[in-house]
Amino acid sequence: MNLPDLNAQLESELAWRQDEIRFFQNRGTTLTEEEQDQYRRAVVLVLYAHFEGFCKFAFDLYRTAINGEQIACHDASPAVAAAGWARLFKELRDPSTKCAEFRHALPDDSKLHRFARDREFMERRVEFGRLHVTIPDDFVDTESNLKPVVLRKILYRLGLPYDQFSQHEGKIDRLLRVRNKIGHGEMRSGVTARDYGELRAIVFEIMEAIKRQVLESLQQNHFLRPVGPEPPAIVAR
Repeated sequence: MNLPDLNAQLESELAWRQDEIRFFQNRGTTLTEEEQDQYRRAVVLVLYAHFEGFCKFAFDLYRTAINGEQIACHDASPAVAAAGWARLFKELRDPSTKCAEFRHALPDDSKLHRFARDREFMERRVEFGRLHVTIPDDFVDTESNLKPVVLRKILYRLGLPYDQFSQHEGKIDRLLRVRNKIGHGEMRSGVTARDYGELRAIVFEIMEAIKRQVLESLQQNHFLRPVGPEPPAIVAR
């Protein structure tokens, strides 16, 4: 894993997004005070777009970096192994998959066919454990509305501490409330310089925190199964 390159990608992605926010922000300085308040309504929408976009980029980078390591599922952390088996689990849950031995004799016995899929998994679990982790492209889903609970879901599914940004959740909620009010035609008088400054600080702070978390998790191999002490030997008596 090329950590300097991954860090450079995160830094570059963060930098251009911050630069674009500043670009739109600076464009508004030529307007009157009243016009600036109204103009900031649009800039807040840009703030949210970059917040969601950077989160999606950072977590996708984490996903693809793990895939690139070609680690076996039995060496991965439980969450990452489960993510790597996402398509396999989907097939196991597919009610249309029938047990070959009873496909014609008992075509509608759902309990039997579900058991057959479970049995096949147990029969092939060693083989499945050797499969390389391949987390699907659509695994990171911001749901077009990156609420705190959605951020928690993404972190949980990637095996990262899901509550690590709990101190920021009130700030994220505030950003979403303002963004939604603007989108729904409210706040027509605009956004004050003070409110905008606080919202921008929220976005920059959280993007920086996510960048650090993703890089730290890659550096410390959080995607691997922890290596514990050897279990005690069983002595025959």
